[in-house]
Amino acid sequence: MPPLPLASPADAARLGYTLPVGREMEMLTRASARLRREAGRPISSTTSTVRRRVEGGSVLLPGGPITAVSAVVRLAEDGGATLTGWRWDGMEHIHCIPLWRGDVDVTWTHGFVILPDELLELVCSVAVRLAAAEEAAGMEAGIRSESIDDYTVTYAAEAVETASGLLPGECEQLAAFLGSNPGAYVVRPR
Repeated sequence: MPPLPLASPADAARLGYTLPVGREMEMLTRASARLRREAGRPISSTTSTVRRRVEGGSVLLPGGPITAVSAVVRLAEDGGATLTGWRWDGMEHIHCIPLWRGDVDVTWTHGFVILPDELLELVCSVAVRLAAAEEAAGMEAGIRSESIDDYTVTYAAEAVETASGLLPGECEQLAAFLGSNPGAYVVRPR
């Protein structure tokens, strides 16, 4: 089952966006998929286990927002013991890990439980753009111009590039909102 859209038709209406009648959820779902793909990490709240490097008894967690850290465990090849005595700073670091150097698996909860209006607005604006592009003749193929006599067609490279993705400004807005891309890989999603 695909994830739910990040915004609802009610959010779009509240923020002043008009989507095609009867296709609101489709457009919001498509926009949400593009934003999630570009983010490279979950936007909605989820719990994951990631492998992180311990340096000097501390671990830097990947991008947030981080809402909880529930476990720090040594790798299976190092005994797989659950470590105790560590302290999460409430932001992006875990301190006082009883291991000076090595790798650990960290189970943490991250992402937004309630999306801020700034992010909802980005989802809605992308959805409106996608709907408008569908209605514009030739946009789905990236056609910039057409002629009739001695038939000529000009394709816009940037339109072809972004037909299935986000525009550069939308990518910049998302990156500014979420911060840098995390440097971690999910070991085990929940």
